Amino acid sequence: MEIKKILNGLERSPALLREMVAAVPPARMMEHRIAGKWCIHEHAVHLSKVQPMINERLRRFMAEAAPVFVPYVPGTSTPPDELMKLGLKESLRKFTADRRKFVGMLRQLNRKDWHKKGKHPEFDLYTPYIMARHLLLHDNVHMYRIEELWLTRELKKK
Repeated sequence: MEIKKILNGLERSPALLREMVAAVPPARMMEHRIAGKWCIHEHAVHLSKVQPMINERLRRFMAEAAPVFVPYVPGTSTPPDELMKLGLKESLRKFTADRRKFVGMLRQLNRKDWHKKGKHPEFDLYTPYIMARHLLLHDNVHMYRIEELWLTRELKKK
């Protein structure tokens, strides 16, 4: 039951993101309302940037006995302005296509595969189930930030 809920949420994220971004006035998309924090554009394209890495992780879970993963930390191995340079429309299109592939791969897993263990230095336990649930929560964090940046009248420094 929980797997089905996670799959449904992951499938719906691209459409919700597109709907949210379409409602934001263009002048607000690249506005950095909090110094040193991402703008709406960066949050939106980040989801597209991360998805191929997650797809590769799932491919490795499916192909390897006990995959070992390297953490992804935005901004540490890429230029700080990388996300600002990405096109929004293309990123949203790519996110939708890459997410569809990911959910399709997840649907191929049997019950046992969902709980196959891999190693990730940031987690005590890392399985396809945990990775998929984490990704859904990750989507929601960034979409919440988009809505917060868009709709909040005055943001206090966090």
